[in-house]
Amino acid sequence: MDGLADAVQWMFAIYFIVLMTGAVIQMLPNVEQHAVSRFISACCEPYLWVFRRHLPRLRLGRTAVDVSWLAAVVVFLIVEAGVDTTLTQLTAS
Repeated sequence: MDGLADAVQWMFAIYFIVLMTGAVIQMLPNVEQHAVSRFISACCEPYLWVFRRHLPRLRLGRTAVDVSWLAAVVVFLIVEAGVDTTLTQLTAS
């Protein structure tokens, strides 16, 4: 069971890095033309779409801020902590 817990923790860590990289890529201009950035965006979009359906962009003058990233990261970290706690309890028993 310890190997499974480690694998799940690694998957969470890798996806968190992908999410953070996707957030940075979205802020940079003209990056979407590269294959790596399209791959990272394709990995992030299904998860982010859940939040984008319910959270509109925050208007600040002539610009709009996408707050779905913030909500997605907060929920991701809460779920990761819950899964980590559960796996720790399962491996301890």
